[in-house]
Amino acid sequence: MGAFADEPSPSPSPVPQVEATFARGEELFRGRRYREAIAVLDAYLAEHPRDARALVMRGDAKASLDQNQAALRDYNTALGIAPEYEYGYVTRCETRLQMDDPSGALADCNTAVRLDASDPQAYEDRADVYFQQGAYTAALADYDRSIAHGQAGAYVYAARCDTQRLLGRRDRAAADCDAALTIDPKSRRGLWARGRLELTEHREANAIGDFNAYIALKPEASNTAYYFRGAAFNRLGKFSQAREDLDLYVTREPADPDGYVERAIARAGLAQTAAAADDLGIALKGYRKAADEEAAARVNALLKALHDGAPLVPPPL
Repeated sequence: MGAFADEPSPSPSPVPQVEATFARGEELFRGRRYREAIAVLDAYLAEHPRDARALVMRGDAKASLDQNQAALRDYNTALGIAPEYEYGYVTRCETRLQMDDPSGALADCNTAVRLDASDPQAYEDRADVYFQQGAYTAALADYDRSIAHGQAGAYVYAARCDTQRLLGRRDRAAADCDAALTIDPKSRRGLWARGRLELTEHREANAIGDFNAYIALKPEASNTAYYFRGAAFNRLGKFSQAREDLDLYVTREPADPDGYVERAIARAGLAQTAAAADDLGIALKGYRKAADEEAAARVNALLKALHDGAPLVPPPL
């Protein structure tokens, strides 16, 4: 055994070995090596199936890979073992929201707040639930609480910016968007929120710049940004660029009548009258199917303008 023959053989106790395995899983997870983290945590949990921390961490790794149903099973198991594990409710809230279960998400976030009323992440996540439900006043109150309890990331300021805009508080919205993009100039949530605010304030050129940056970061997950960038081009009379964006949007989201309305405006601006009429006809059917009579009336007005040779006035954004 060479120079180390007189030294005792290392024989660490089982607990340190187990902790090292968990620590390795945690290290891989924090390094965003999620598949490797899952493999390590699988081995750990085979020996320690009632470790709620490991179950939740494995759930988080699965959620990061968009394996939401598998993540939910891990969270459910963990919370069955440790029903007072506050973070488990926080992260299950996030996943349930991703799975279009806002009522389940809200219940989890409420439980997290009850267990730890000082956790800023619980308030941020509950605000996201309220935001998705259109309860903007409740969302704003929770974003405020999250920031007051120390949450200082770009996301929470960007989300509050969007919420302030929807509540008509544009000055406050602008300050929050500036804060978000100062913290992280590449924050997609910040770029989105500021772009939408700029459209509301009729600063279309600025909005296009923000949507350019937003799309460049993740073009495959930017469908709605193509729509709003196309709408901004329409309002600047740049109909070729608008039609290019709206062609893509309509291809990806063929059931949304709004896309056909905006593309009709671009086509009309390019003197493609028949194609514009076709788009408006598709939009009219979509709005009628959704029983949206106000939108249907706007489309009928656009069809009349098109027939009369008048320019098409874009609807408000």
